[in-house]
Amino acid sequence: MSAAIARPGCASVIVALNPHDHDFVATMDAWAVQAGAGDHEVIVVHDGCRPSLRSEYAAHRWRHPSTPVRIVDSGAPGRAASNNAGVRASRGDLLVFVADDFRPSRGLMAAHRAFHALIGRPAVGVGPGYFAEALRDAPFLRWIEDTGRIFGVVFPLAGVEWSGDFYYVGNASMPRAVHDAVGGYDETYRHDLFDDWEFAQRLFAAGLAVRFVPRAIAWHDHDVTLEERALAMRRLGACVAARERAMPGPPPWVELTRLSVRDLEEDLREVRRRLDAPASIVAWRHLWSAELNLAFVRGYRDERYGSASRPVAG
Repeated sequence: MSAAIARPGCASVIVALNPHDHDFVATMDAWAVQAGAGDHEVIVVHDGCRPSLRSEYAAHRWRHPSTPVRIVDSGAPGRAASNNAGVRASRGDLLVFVADDFRPSRGLMAAHRAFHALIGRPAVGVGPGYFAEALRDAPFLRWIEDTGRIFGVVFPLAGVEWSGDFYYVGNASMPRAVHDAVGGYDETYRHDLFDDWEFAQRLFAAGLAVRFVPRAIAWHDHDVTLEERALAMRRLGACVAARERAMPGPPPWVELTRLSVRDLEEDLREVRRRLDAPASIVAWRHLWSAELNLAFVRGYRDERYGSASRPVAG
């Protein structure tokens, strides 16, 4: 899976372009000014999905001529393929996967390095991704962060409530040997929300410890809309159905897969009727939850049972 290691002691950061609508120059600039990071490289992997990348990289290089950031073409579409291509192009014995829309804090690399130096055994470190404080003025963003609806874990509470059964490719590190023993990301699942979930199942099956690294902070510094999250949930539902076909048995998120589209649509209509009057934040949260649940179930059922508007799972 991996290329030969050319730089023992080096940490390789892999940033797979998804892409997102954000200031990617600022993200690359943040990678160029890491403090206490040691020997490291940053590999930005793309599949042609961001037409502005070349000009953005040129602007970044103008400000940071000795940048550790380099650009690699994945050669195949999707986030999983980009992460795999990044591993093949990397030269370090520590791998750090970070989302393209996460701007790293100055100490992110140092925190991941310190975690692996201190734990004393092969393990996986997971760092938080927080919305910038100015963005948290938006009630929807505050809700998806504080309930864990965006990543699957409530990062502000992770220091005291970490269960060890969470992994995401947004901000995670592991020795190269761990990655190679588990295998790369499954390129069948191109979309986010599922490729890293599937990878996590193999991590857990191998008995790997996954620990929270609270100081490895990244900033999720762009807006996220309900429509974007609904599309992601629909794709997630489709991927769950595709997984169920490939591996018979109870699917992940089984409680949601058993829900009826008709019942969810009626629930959503009722919530919207209540919003005709002055609505509390509780009513809005009910609406957001109903919208996301319905999107997931529609994606699952369209992929599982067929539909003229069936989304692509892979």
